[in-house]
Amino acid sequence: MSRKTPAVAFITRLIRTTGHADLIELLNNSPLKQRDIALLLDYADGISYKELADKYGKTEGAIYAQKRKIYEQLHFFLVKKL
Repeated sequence: MSRKTPAVAFITRLIRTTGHADLIELLNNSPLKQRDIALLLDYADGISYKELADKYGKTEGAIYAQKRKIYEQLHFFLVKKL
């Protein structure tokens, strides 16, 4: 079993504890690309990796890797901002 990195744990908790409107505002003020924001919001809405893979035309592994990259970028942005 893999362990969550600090960035993944932090962003996972942020998504679970932040309201949808506040999360959208936070993401729109971040340096993330719109396609990354869309994927993250879809994931936050509960769409499975399989459904995301079908929607974005990628493999489940590619979706997982992209999500992790997004979490790392967002974590770096938020920690730097503090």
